[in-house]
Amino acid sequence: MQSPTEPRRGALASAAGAAHDGLAGDGGELTCDPILRGRLTLFQPKVGYRFSIDPLLLADFVGPPPLGRLVDLGAGVGVVGLTLAKNDPAAQVTLVELQPRLAALCERNLGHNGLADRCTVIQGDLLAPATQKQLPGACFDLVVSCPPYYPLGTGDVNPDSEEAIARHELRLPLPDLVRAARRLIGFRGRVAVVYPSPRLSELLAQLLACGLQPTRLRLVHPHPGEPAQRAIVEARKGSRGGLCIEPPLYVRDATGSYTQQARRALGELEP
Repeated sequence: MQSPTEPRRGALASAAGAAHDGLAGDGGELTCDPILRGRLTLFQPKVGYRFSIDPLLLADFVGPPPLGRLVDLGAGVGVVGLTLAKNDPAAQVTLVELQPRLAALCERNLGHNGLADRCTVIQGDLLAPATQKQLPGACFDLVVSCPPYYPLGTGDVNPDSEEAIARHELRLPLPDLVRAARRLIGFRGRVAVVYPSPRLSELLAQLLACGLQPTRLRLVHPHPGEPAQRAIVEARKGSRGGLCIEPPLYVRDATGSYTQQARRALGELEP
């Protein structure tokens, strides 16, 4: 059965149209998918790593402008960073992606959506000194990330697969991601992460160990009455406040359709 957080192909398309195959010059290897009621269209691989609704739920969780300077770590094809750039016309966005094909699609997507003047792509290993030189410490107001969800030793993994690197901690373990996020934000800066809810305790422990105080938490449930599958967490550097647990988000109703709250988070309805 398909996970409720993994949409059917074209399920995120707005009234602007469904996904299109066989784009000119791409040999049929890409689709171009409209989201946010057509405000953003993203090229992504037809086969391999394709984004779910999780990045859009994360972007919605971040909240309204101003967002300032933000960086998307493990950007994929740029879903979170470019959505936030659309939401805040003044935001300056950096997208960091390890895998060359996905980084190239980030570049294509920011140009295709008219965001090249405010968005920058860095292709490289977040943990490598060369990449860190391009990302000075304490220079961002916000770090966002949909990191690899699954630890090593979970399921059958092809270590050379683009999708495996995106979904398993082959190249970016959680402790390294959290340390990198802390280095990049200034005092009172924010980190926002979406993560599998069974690993929520690990995420909270790593944030606290790095001096990042969790301040907001929202659990995402496939259907009412079912356990949460995702947790979206915000943490701040230098905060002494407590943790606000926000109302849960239910993705689908009893009929299998997206709920009103999910559609609003996906940009299909007015806030």
